[in-house]
Amino acid sequence: MKHYLILLGLFAAVCCCNPQPVKPEPGPEPEPQPKPDTVDVTLITDSTVIAHMWKPRYADSTTVGDAASVKAARWLVDGEYKHTYKNEWRTSSVDLRYEFYTDEYLRFVSESDGYALSIPMSLNPKADYILAKYGQRFYSDKFNLRVTLEKVTPYTPNEHYWDVYTGEWLDRYISNYTYVTQNGMKYITSTTKNDETLIEGYSVNLYSINAVGLEAPLYKIAIIRPLGQWSKFGFLLYKCSSSADVLEFAKILKSFRVIDTYGRSKNFLPVQEPRPNPKWNAETRAYYQKLLNQQTLDFGVFSASMVQSTSGSFNTNHDRIAAEKTRLEAAFGHGYEIMPTYSHLAWGTSLHEFPTEMAEEFAGGDGFNGKPVLQFSYQYTTNNNNVSPSNTTSCSTPMFDILRGKYDAPLKKLAAQIKAYGHPVLFRLNNEMNSDWTSYCGMMTLCDPDIFIDTWKYLYNIFEETGVDNCIWIFNPIAVSCPYSNWGEDLAYYPGNDYVQALGLTAYESGNSLPLVSFREHYSKLYNKNCNLFGNMPWIISEFGCGAGGAASGDEKRNAAQQAAWVRAMFSDFDQRASFPYLKQIKGAVWFSANDYSGNKTSNYYELSADLTETLKAFHDGFEQMYGNE
Repeated sequence: MKHYLILLGLFAAVCCCNPQPVKPEPGPEPEPQPKPDTVDVTLITDSTVIAHMWKPRYADSTTVGDAASVKAARWLVDGEYKHTYKNEWRTSSVDLRYEFYTDEYLRFVSESDGYALSIPMSLNPKADYILAKYGQRFYSDKFNLRVTLEKVTPYTPNEHYWDVYTGEWLDRYISNYTYVTQNGMKYITSTTKNDETLIEGYSVNLYSINAVGLEAPLYKIAIIRPLGQWSKFGFLLYKCSSSADVLEFAKILKSFRVIDTYGRSKNFLPVQEPRPNPKWNAETRAYYQKLLNQQTLDFGVFSASMVQSTSGSFNTNHDRIAAEKTRLEAAFGHGYEIMPTYSHLAWGTSLHEFPTEMAEEFAGGDGFNGKPVLQFSYQYTTNNNNVSPSNTTSCSTPMFDILRGKYDAPLKKLAAQIKAYGHPVLFRLNNEMNSDWTSYCGMMTLCDPDIFIDTWKYLYNIFEETGVDNCIWIFNPIAVSCPYSNWGEDLAYYPGNDYVQALGLTAYESGNSLPLVSFREHYSKLYNKNCNLFGNMPWIISEFGCGAGGAASGDEKRNAAQQAAWVRAMFSDFDQRASFPYLKQIKGAVWFSANDYSGNKTSNYYELSADLTETLKAFHDGFEQMYGNE
C-alpha cells in the first residue's frame, strides 16, 4: 500500500508499536489518502535492524551521530513503508528514503536525492512525499519546510557560472532590497552570502524575510553548497508564524549534509481525474462532457486581447480582432471553435475587467451553437509581466497583496461578470508559472510555489462563493521549466485535482533555426511527461505556434516554406489521430498569431500574416482534409 502523507508526530507517539489514527488537517485532498494506522507505518524498533539500515554518511555530529542513538526508524521504498530492512530491496531503480528517530530529532535521509538533515521533534513534524522528487516537504501547525537537492544546469560547474546561475535564477529578487520593500516585506536579519562558518565544509547563502500579512510570514531561505564544487547544492525554504519557531531553523540548517546518491528519486502524485464542478450550469456541463468525448480538434487564433476599461469602453483592439478573425476564418475555410483573449489584473493602478461586450460579440459559444467558446487567460500582473534580469527597480508583484485581501473587490467583480456572461469559459489562470518571465513565477514569490497555489485557491474560492458556474479551470505550465531546478518544476505549482478540470499545454517552435522541431516531437514529449498523471483529463494547447523566422536572427520570414511544411505535418497527424497516442487527449489548440520582439526587430515571427501564403494554404488544406474525412 502506498503512503503519500505520513504522520511523524512526537517521539512519544513514534515509539508506540501501534500508532493511533490522527485526525487529518482540514482542507481538500487531491485523493483520499491511506490512514496512518495500518501495518505499513509500523516502526522498526529492533536495534539490530536499525544498525543495518544506518550508514555512517547519514550522520550529523550535532543531532544524530550514529545508529546507537536511534530508537525507532521507518524505511520507504518507492513511497511504501517496509516493516523491516532487506538489502535486496535497495536497488538503483527505486526511491529510497529513511526516517530515524531519537528523543530530540528526526533524522531524514533521502538516498535517492543525496542529502540528509535533522528536524527537532518539538516542531511535531509530518512528512509529505507526494512530490518528493521536486521537493521533500515537512510541516505541522508550527512550520513548513521544503528541501531539494539542485544542480546548476545548464551552465558549466565553476565559480563564475555558479554566480551566474544563482543571480539569474535563485536570489535575483530575494536579495534585492527594492523587491522586498516594493512588495510590502522586510528583512528579519541581514543577508548572509558565501558564509563558510555556519556549516563545516559548506558555503551558505541565507535570506531572512518577513512577508508581512501572510499566514506564515517568517521565511528562512538557504542555499547550501559543498566547498570545492560548483554544481550540486541544497535548497531549503522554511516558513512559520512564530519568532520562536524561526530559531529552530538554525538547527535544521546546521544538520544538512550532501551524501552520495543511490536509487532514483520519484514523485507519488495519484492519477488526476476529470472532476466536473457539481455547480456548473447545464451549458458548461455539456461542453465539458463534449471535450472529454470528442475526437476532433477545436481550433482558434489569438491576434489581440479583448481589453475593457472600467468605463466599459472598447479599446483599439476591437477592430483588429474583428478584422483578423474575418481574414483568417476565410483563409482557413474554417471557423474558430475557440476564441482566446488575455487579461491582466491591472495595468499599473488601472484595473482590468472582464470584456463582456467583446466576449459576447466574438465568442458566446457553448460547444454546440456554432459560436467559438471563450478561452480567458487571466494573469496576476500589473506591469505586463515585466520580469527580467535587467529589471531590478520595478519589481513588484500583486501576488502577496492578493493574499492580503487588497484585490478582493475587483476579483469579486470579475467573478460576477464571468457568471453573468453565462456561457462556458476555458479559464486559464497564470499560465507559464514555471518560468522566469512572469509576475507570478517562483522567483517573484520568494522561490515559494505555495504562493502560486494559495493565490489560485484564493480566486477559485471567490468564484465558488460568488456562484460562478461556467468556468473550466486550466492548469498550463510551459513545456520546459525555467529556472532549471527541482523546486520550480511544473508540478510544484499544481493546485490539486479539486481545483483543476483541464490540462493546458504550451510548446513553441521558434522557427529561427533549421531543421525545425516538428509538432509531433514537441507534443510527444509533453504526452510522455503528462500521460500517466493527466491522461484522463481533457488537454488544451492553450497557445502555440511555429515561427517563420525573425529579423533578429536573419532575414524575416526566411523559413516560411518550412513553417508551412510544419503545419501540414501537424494536420496530417491530426487527420490520423487514432494512429498517434500523443494526440489522444488534445481537444483544442490556439495559435498565437503575435510576434515576439527584441528591440525593434522581431525575434520570433508567429503572426499569420497575409503574405505567408503557403502557411495559410497549409491551414486551409489541413482543415479541409481533417473535417472533410469525418
